Amino acid sequence: MRTAEDLALLLHDPATGAPLVDSSSLPRALAGAVVLQLVLDGRARLEQRRWNSHLVIGDRAPTGDHVLDLALERLPADPVPKAAIEKLQSRVQGPLMAGLVHDGSVRVEERSFLGIPRSPLYPAADRRRRDAAAVRMRAVLVDGVAPTTDDAALVALLRAVKAEHKVVDAPKRALRDRSKVVAEGEWAGEAVHRAIADLYAAVAVVAGAGAAASGT
Repeated sequence: MRTAEDLALLLHDPATGAPLVDSSSLPRALAGAVVLQLVLDGRARLEQRRWNSHLVIGDRAPTGDHVLDLALERLPADPVPKAAIEKLQSRVQGPLMAGLVHDGSVRVEERSFLGIPRSPLYPAADRRRRDAAAVRMRAVLVDGVAPTTDDAALVALLRAVKAEHKVVDAPKRALRDRSKVVAEGEWAGEAVHRAIADLYAAVAVVAGAGAAASGT
């Protein structure tokens, strides 16, 4: 779960544990990362049909990762990317964060208001993995280093929820320009390039729609 876990770490403030994007965008970005991981791992592919692309699951055998296995179990046969993200967006955030707590990367701080539970915070317990991911993002977005496939996927997902400047300390306009180049670049084979582009577009659409509906 490299992509989804790194994205989850990058999209939480390491000091406070608060999300760096709104409550609609975060779960959809993480769901997009899970779907993209299935493609990167060869468990699924994006197949272009007459009007749009569809996610085709090729192998539903257990992966050994509980989040990926949940996605393989829940996803229908060949949804469009937008539908796949919406199907998973309420299901993967909790297990992803629980895994990062278990690994020691973050700790969980439960909260309530007037006895009503609120969303927990996830401050860093061990910053090394998050810091390493942030360094890679800076190398790609500021220094112009050619990204790996995983890092190109991370950049595309950060761009989809407009969070580049919340992860890398640099001028927002320059980060947006560079992330566009990376998100649209051919850093891997055509199939992976197409998957990154399609999942980026789908996350941007559903995150924007969700944020608008929630008034954030």
